[in-house]
Amino acid sequence: MSNAPIPTQDIAIVLVRPRYPENIGSAARAMMNMGFSELILVNPLEPDQERMRKTATHHAAGIIDTLTVHDNLDDALKPFTFVAATTTRKGKKRQGLITPQSLVERVGALSPDDKVAILFGSEDKGLTNDELRLADALVSIPTMDFSSINLAQSVMILCYELSRRQPTGEKSALRLANKQEVGKVHEAIEELLMAIELHNPENPDHWPARFRNLLSRAGLRAGDTALVLDFIGKTLKKLRG
Repeated sequence: MSNAPIPTQDIAIVLVRPRYPENIGSAARAMMNMGFSELILVNPLEPDQERMRKTATHHAAGIIDTLTVHDNLDDALKPFTFVAATTTRKGKKRQGLITPQSLVERVGALSPDDKVAILFGSEDKGLTNDELRLADALVSIPTMDFSSINLAQSVMILCYELSRRQPTGEKSALRLANKQEVGKVHEAIEELLMAIELHNPENPDHWPARFRNLLSRAGLRAGDTALVLDFIGKTLKKLRG
């Protein structure tokens, strides 16, 4: 059993389409206060680091100096093995929401070699359904009715929970497959579906989406992807003669 704190250096905060540099700076300051240091921006509307530094203050200036910027979320998530996305909206496509406390337990059970990303959407619209589908867990921060919290507050709450909690469950010995490895499995499955003509003309993404959801729930380990790819490759070879 393990009661060691979750190492914050293995967790990155990812802001998707943040609108205002000042909010990015405030989020960086919240991260620094809780011991987090890796900040990733995806398509920021105004990547003005001078304005970010004003609200980050000198305490979190290092986070602003070392942040990375990506044009798309898929590329940003390639190194990560576990992705949690925050959302306030509910619906049939956003079922299975967990609390920040439950997220801590999920993250705490991962291997020491796993790399975690926590996604936050834009201030006005949040994350899209397509972006949420990239996540292994959907997190909702409980608030009182009709109340809302801003981007920096959301970052602060999740960072606080992740930094203070000490998970008591057994850690996995093997890391999860990262998103780049899982992406290759998705591509291979789509190729196999086409080969066996299992598709829905009215909704081409029906079967691929079901398999993506299945793989997300399965929690493939690093070695599992090679096994699945080998199986699909040999199956395709057999089908094609």
